[in-house]
Amino acid sequence: MGKEAAWSEGLAAPKGIIPTMRGSGRRAKKTIRSWKQAKPLLQRWRRELANIKVELKQPRVIDVVPIDFVTGEPVEREGTPTNRFGGQVVYFTNADVTVRRPSGVILVIDNYEITAMWDGKKRFEPA
Repeated sequence: MGKEAAWSEGLAAPKGIIPTMRGSGRRAKKTIRSWKQAKPLLQRWRRELANIKVELKQPRVIDVVPIDFVTGEPVEREGTPTNRFGGQVVYFTNADVTVRRPSGVILVIDNYEITAMWDGKKRFEPA
């Protein structure tokens, strides 16, 4: 009995075949729907300074806001609005999430504005 015959009859498969077959399929990403379940995930992302993607319900301009030092008012924002960006979770409460962008900009985003957050492995979509 050869190796092919033994494998087809359900005995032992050659070592390299099964892991290769298992690894080729796409893995299902876990999706979390509630803020209560997302708390440990957000804590882990904050501790590890994981790079995450954030998707907002409405597009907004995410840029450094220059301030007119004479009046103390922000100068009119320029740039294209976006509803998807990347960053790191710095802090979170039950009302908002603070995210640091790669440019150094820190954004405080209200929970109701967030459509989804993910790191490539786990996804958080608040209901």
